[in-house]
Amino acid sequence: MSDRFDERVDVVIIGSGPTGATYARTLADEAPSAKILMVEAGPIISDPPGMHVANILDNSQRAAALIASQGPNRKAYDPMNDAERLTRMEGGPDHSMLRRPGLFTVGGGTIDGDEFPAAHAASNVGGMGAHWFGACPRPSESERVPFIERTILDEALGRAERLLKVSNTQFPDSPISGRLEAILSDLYDSGRPPDRRVGQMPMAVVRTNEGVVRSGPGVIMGDLLTAERDTFELRPETVCRRIVMEGDRAVGVELWSPATNTSTVVRAGAVVVAADALHTPQLLYASGIRPPALGHNLNEHPQLSVMAEFDAPDGDTRMQPEQGDVGVLADTQILSRASSGVSWIPYIGEEWPFHVQISHVEPVTLGTREREIARVKPILSISFFLPSDIQWDNAVSFSDTERDWCGRPKVRLRFRFSEGDKARMREAGVQLMRICNAVGRPLDGHKPRTPPHGSSLHYQGTIRMGERDDGQSVCDQNSRVWGTRNVYVAGNGVIPTVTAGNPTLTSVALATLGARAIASELSPG
Repeated sequence: MSDRFDERVDVVIIGSGPTGATYARTLADEAPSAKILMVEAGPIISDPPGMHVANILDNSQRAAALIASQGPNRKAYDPMNDAERLTRMEGGPDHSMLRRPGLFTVGGGTIDGDEFPAAHAASNVGGMGAHWFGACPRPSESERVPFIERTILDEALGRAERLLKVSNTQFPDSPISGRLEAILSDLYDSGRPPDRRVGQMPMAVVRTNEGVVRSGPGVIMGDLLTAERDTFELRPETVCRRIVMEGDRAVGVELWSPATNTSTVVRAGAVVVAADALHTPQLLYASGIRPPALGHNLNEHPQLSVMAEFDAPDGDTRMQPEQGDVGVLADTQILSRASSGVSWIPYIGEEWPFHVQISHVEPVTLGTREREIARVKPILSISFFLPSDIQWDNAVSFSDTERDWCGRPKVRLRFRFSEGDKARMREAGVQLMRICNAVGRPLDGHKPRTPPHGSSLHYQGTIRMGERDDGQSVCDQNSRVWGTRNVYVAGNGVIPTVTAGNPTLTSVALATLGARAIASELSPG
């Protein structure tokens, strides 16, 4: 058997996003003699590796990094045109949502169809964690994984906050957030639990004298990427084609180099698949690991958004210039002004089934007419993120005949709203207008809009965690795949509950628990 393998390691981690980085960091800390190999299909796009692209100060270097992240579509996307801008203003789905710099489309179908047309992924060291907005709300009571002991999950969430450098106190001198949050508190705080009242959104950013530095997977991995060590290797531009199984045990992985068109088979004591919620089930399927729930229960966050003028009650809130592009919280839809932070109305279950984040919009994002308004008053982006009901038939499926750009089974995505989802969307529209009227008014000509399926980038459920192996889940509470001894999965797809807010904090916490489970079973050497 040894002749089949070109190399030997203790753990292979497939994917370098936030959860893959968490596995690497935790294993390096808790099993320091273990030999770890991390493979990533995409290239290194920053120095140091895994850095958030918003921290790349040189415009041309940042543009090159975004293009390099786009997998099979490494070209500059056309900017939003006037027709698309008008469609978005009027509340319709526009095709610019299918051209998101730094990402490539995974979904298909028409822009208003149910084939998840706006689903995207990233292919670069750092994965989506090099491109994300950085919101890190703690899960509410109904969003928590109910079968993980409270003290264990709370400790893991705290570690996730430390790894991501999460805080909600970075912007105490915001010129508008205090006034805005006072208005929102009067509307919505009555009867809320103390930890779910209106306030600043916890964000994975650090404010420095030079600007705002956003956390990416490089922050999590730290010296793993910069110090010479013989126990950790990052191998970029390397595709994992399959996990090599012997019975219920993974014995290695088959790796393919697109540059040389050569394959390598690496022996491993454990395999962690952290390739996002769409590509992780794809790799399991390609490896013959097919629990009944694999790919099912695809879940995301429907959205409703609008731009609004803010009639601030006191003081001068006109735009003042900020230094450098690092001063904004870049997003593929808007640029939020960093010095204002992000105001937050937390989700608390069916009583308030919305996660609301309100950002002060940087004028460069706006059209000419809106920029003139922004000269005299703040423009706000008001966004509602909603939970969607878990439905078995919302799913990722796999072709047995067609292959994608990495040579793995081509995926097809299916997602439809339930009647409950539609009812919550209607109520979100009512509350959205209530907020607009309380703070000012919608921008002239702007209507609330619902982007196409897949736009949230928060994909969950496809490799969901379960309390028992009953055919309704893919992995146990330590993220080990049912029916295997040593295959683990990671990412937002593991989350089994209905959620409304950005799920990254929970995913990183669950990755911590999975990594500790592997570390406890590794023998020294």
